Amino acid sequence: MTTPLISRRRNNIIVRVPLVDKNEIPGQIEIEFEGRPLVALSGESVAATLAANGILDLRTSPTGTSRGIFCGMGVCHDCLVEIDGQQNQRACMIKVNRPMKVYRQQFPGRLPPDNNSNREKQAGFPQIETPELLVVGGGIGGMSAAAVAAESGTGVILLDERSQLGGQFCKQPTSVHALSKEAVSDVQVRMGRKLIERITNAGVELITEMQVWAGFPQRDVLAVSNGHTRFFRPDRLIVATGAYERGLPLPGWTLPGVMTTGAAQTLLRTYRVIPGERILIAGNGPFNMQVALELAKAGATIVAVVESSLRPGLRSLAALYDMYRGSRQLLFDGVRYTRDLKRRRIPLLYGHNLVSVEQIDGGLQVQLASSTNGIRQSSSSFDADVVCMGYGFLPSNVLLRTLGCSHHYDQFHKQLVVERSANFETSVSRVYAVGDCAGLGGAYAAREEGVIAGLHATESLGHHPKENLLKEKITSTIKLVQHQRFQSGLWRLFSALKPNADLAGPETEVCRCESVTLGQIQDAIQSGCVSIAEVKQRTRAGMGRCQGRYCAPLLADLLTDISGCPVDEESFFAPRVPIVPVRIGDITELPES
Repeated sequence: MTTPLISRRRNNIIVRVPLVDKNEIPGQIEIEFEGRPLVALSGESVAATLAANGILDLRTSPTGTSRGIFCGMGVCHDCLVEIDGQQNQRACMIKVNRPMKVYRQQFPGRLPPDNNSNREKQAGFPQIETPELLVVGGGIGGMSAAAVAAESGTGVILLDERSQLGGQFCKQPTSVHALSKEAVSDVQVRMGRKLIERITNAGVELITEMQVWAGFPQRDVLAVSNGHTRFFRPDRLIVATGAYERGLPLPGWTLPGVMTTGAAQTLLRTYRVIPGERILIAGNGPFNMQVALELAKAGATIVAVVESSLRPGLRSLAALYDMYRGSRQLLFDGVRYTRDLKRRRIPLLYGHNLVSVEQIDGGLQVQLASSTNGIRQSSSSFDADVVCMGYGFLPSNVLLRTLGCSHHYDQFHKQLVVERSANFETSVSRVYAVGDCAGLGGAYAAREEGVIAGLHATESLGHHPKENLLKEKITSTIKLVQHQRFQSGLWRLFSALKPNADLAGPETEVCRCESVTLGQIQDAIQSGCVSIAEVKQRTRAGMGRCQGRYCAPLLADLLTDISGCPVDEESFFAPRVPIVPVRIGDITELPES
């Protein structure tokens, strides 16, 4: 009889060992993937377990193509799987806490079994909860705001969709890995732990795994967990929902194994899983260099880091000076990244972009092109198991838009930016926006914005913060200016054209969810569609599970190129409730009022 094999992590490298004692690994849980026995570690995501076993192909799209993990944070919905007969389960968000049977999700799939008995029953209309302050988002900005407000005597509830607080910047490892050398020594992990401890000690009511699906005027927020809807109407509301990574539509960008840089970092930092042995990272900015080094230290082979901006030179002195004045430590970290890449002999290709990704025997083949002033000059190719795309971020602002907060379009960053006061209050009274959901300022700026907004909200409620908190607000105001100066220099140093559909061919899917190609969109525009809403009606672009988060910026640019009209908030899809996919039953159980 063949001895079953399980996936074991030894020195962070995925190896195969015989299964001798199923209790040998602490927190070990046996699951099945299409009849194949696998071993997961308690608390890791289904996607992490599958990736640790080399399984990146997770579902079949409407066009019959394979899809896998892409964003790694629950936004794109490309990693849907079937778990114990329940379809549409996000593999990157569902935690392994019991034995389960997992299958690739097929299109159109089977009717799910009636498992309503396993769900909490909604007992009539949910009671309206009226906390003094509601914070949506458990990242560095949201936790900072909640901490100072609660320490000032404000009653605070903090909601987060994930099971672990920390957001993207302060990702926390699972309990199995919490005491590992990597976790204990990591600056970002420690920062998150201190904030979690601070808000816990301050008495903040923490509600995790709670998905916000609606926002209405008067600061009404509806959220659901396990079929149970909660209705919040706070006196003050702070939105700190962060950002998600841009996509770059090009041939092959929907293939399993092509994922965002952040997804690869989440697999590593939170679950100690390397998604592949040979990894190519392409995009724009120092985040890609940081993740490349983290993966390399964990045992992956980084075949290249591809940077779209030009190599720094004399033209960069002013930007470097602003970065130095803003944060010497962060500047020196960037210098260390480039030095360590060179020491590890990892190619760093400035002035290069991805052109296409093709599936070949044994992995993926990546085509690159170098360019100067937008003119393609030469090309090269690499073979890899995984391709990571990191072309910057977009604000996760859909809740702010449904609340009615005014936005303007930032042409340089090609994104909508919410309008805020000096204390980060939006155009909607008593609603604040902090961190990257309001415009991309970086994690350190988000922390200071959270402190300032949290104290302004608590003072407006009539509370009187202690002297140490007022001093913290002054310090945060000074630090915020420094971080803004650093970010200004950073953006100039890594200045490059923001991704659009320039590299997409007629058959390239621009709308990942509905498999709408660039050719179909161009045909719709040529047939007379002059607005994003008309394109949506004609092609279904933006009607999928991500609700236009990836394709809307691309469509807005395409329409602007043709019409010549400037992009504004009306150029994007109108915000609709629900703002995330939610069970129809969770809505229909609520009365019309």
